[in-house]
Amino acid sequence: METESRRNRLLAGKPQPLRDRVAASRELLHAAHLLERRINAALAPCGLHMHEYLALRLLSDSVHEPLRPTSLSMALDATRTQITRLLDGLEKKALIARALHKHDRRSLEITLTPAGAERLEQAVPLVQAAYASAWEPLTGDEIHALALQLAQVHAHLRGTGLPEDAP
Repeated sequence: METESRRNRLLAGKPQPLRDRVAASRELLHAAHLLERRINAALAPCGLHMHEYLALRLLSDSVHEPLRPTSLSMALDATRTQITRLLDGLEKKALIARALHKHDRRSLEITLTPAGAERLEQAVPLVQAAYASAWEPLTGDEIHALALQLAQVHAHLRGTGLPEDAP
């Protein structure tokens, strides 16, 4: 059974505002999943997946001050365990280096290696092309308006008291 018809059956007789909220939520979640799959496919020639790419991008932006795992965890909205696994994989591929923090030996600093910078350079145009392809059905103004609307929803959800580490 198609997802939309199943959703319509479950919401039959419900008020239209509820139907719209559920439909918008489901479309957003499904679109995010499909976009991640598209980006992962684009990154396959580089041997990366989306979360690795995002971590490398964040590390490339932190040239003046090495990034700590906690900052990376917050930026990627990931748990400590997920970040540890992500960093283990990137370190195994020699794309990052971890070292003890200069002033706080209890903390780690993460830096991009030259191989990581090179891999990122290869990946950026592939991801940008995937983004362009994904948003093709909308005009620039529509994309801008949607981005603002999604930012409003995001800010609202962040402000509702949901714990930062909630799934």
